Amino acid sequence: MFRKSIIPLVLALITTLNSICAASSSNTYAPVAITLPAFTKECLYYDLLSHEDSIVVSYQVLTGGNFEIDFEITAPDHSVITTAKQQKYSDFLLKSFGLGQYSFCFSNTYGTALKKVEVTLELEKENLAAHHNPEDAISDHAVEEIDRNLNKITKMMNYLRAREWRNMDTVKSTESRLVWLSMLTMGCMAGVSFIQAAIVQVLFKDRQRNYV
Repeated sequence: MFRKSIIPLVLALITTLNSICAASSSNTYAPVAITLPAFTKECLYYDLLSHEDSIVVSYQVLTGGNFEIDFEITAPDHSVITTAKQQKYSDFLLKSFGLGQYSFCFSNTYGTALKKVEVTLELEKENLAAHHNPEDAISDHAVEEIDRNLNKITKMMNYLRAREWRNMDTVKSTESRLVWLSMLTMGCMAGVSFIQAAIVQVLFKDRQRNYV
């Protein structure tokens, strides 16, 4: 009896999981890496087709200078929805401000370094289906909980990877500065030694002339 009652529940769970995974794979977009030279602006565009959907946009600066950029979201009617100044990373949940094309623009106006930015756009569809079967409700709740945990893990991994990129960029920049500092120190020491030798030589020449 127990095996007969558990088999439909397992089948319903597998079916629901497959449908949600298929939907999430069609609505989730792989991260896009863009490069921002100094004093430039790059934009990404997305068309929203339903008032019931929402867009999740997240970005993080991986390399370049102080890792700070400006971010701006523009609605289809060309009105500015939100702006973020001097941010290294951020997440936004965008509800519908009208159907049409939304623009997500990134500006590199701080420093002269080339910056690499990783951007992720995700379309979230609202699930309005009501399940009257208790077994379907339980399986849907379990799958949604798994999906939320996977999203948390993915965001944490992306954050840690971005921190690793920034730390590596800082290490490379520090190594380059140390090389130039060492060369400058060696040049200063050579210059000081030459000046000291020249001064001593001049002093001894003056003494020899006085004795003669």
